[in-house]
Amino acid sequence: MPFPKIEGYVVTEKLGSGSYSTVYKAYTKVGARSVVAIKCVDKSRLKHSSSAVDNLITEIRLLKTLQHPHIVQMKEFSWDDRNIYIITEYCSGGDLSKYIHKYGRVPERQVLYFLQQLVSALRFLRSHNVVHMDLKPHNLLLHEGSAGRVTLKVADFGFAQYMASETLQAGIRGSPLYMAPEMLAEGATYDAAVDLWSLGKTLGGKKVRASLVGKFKATSSFAQYMASETLQAGIRGSPLYMAPEMLA
Repeated sequence: MPFPKIEGYVVTEKLGSGSYSTVYKAYTKVGARSVVAIKCVDKSRLKHSSSAVDNLITEIRLLKTLQHPHIVQMKEFSWDDRNIYIITEYCSGGDLSKYIHKYGRVPERQVLYFLQQLVSALRFLRSHNVVHMDLKPHNLLLHEGSAGRVTLKVADFGFAQYMASETLQAGIRGSPLYMAPEMLAEGATYDAAVDLWSLGKTLGGKKVRASLVGKFKATSSFAQYMASETLQAGIRGSPLYMAPEMLA
């Protein structure tokens, strides 16, 4: 299938795809030829899904306003007769799942480094009453700087919602493997704390822990850091073993 023709850009590579969109690597035609990522949303796939349209509108609105070093920055968006294009910064290190697959067991210090950046992004989102709803390794992008330092950035706000701390919501949003259990319970409601569960599953889940830090110890600095962060939010106990309602 040929690459889409996007005014002002030259598409060079397909990076991934989802239900409604495909992401490409591209560079600008003029100026410094900056490298970008372009999320190409097929309009024809949105025709029969009002929720997908609502999600796309919310995603664009959020990306226009959320400016943070650990959140992927949107540069612009455009459209033509067939597609809607969301142009963002390009993260050269791929996503966290590919990082784990490439390096296998990663030193605990590096895990802490990623966790600190993710917590910083989540604090910022909460200060703006935003819940991501789909935190998982595939949506955590890594950018490799000139000095070799890797920066984590939260991406893909397709399921994100505005939600004040006291707001309750119902309905399934996100990826089942990383959802808080209360999201899957019939007739149940949940609040903004669902992102905390996804954070734990992403950087503290059994499968990811085994890949990142090997045999996990409850007394490690990783667990201590998780505990200190949740205590600052008024949560008590060990977050790695808490029931979801304790994080609410």
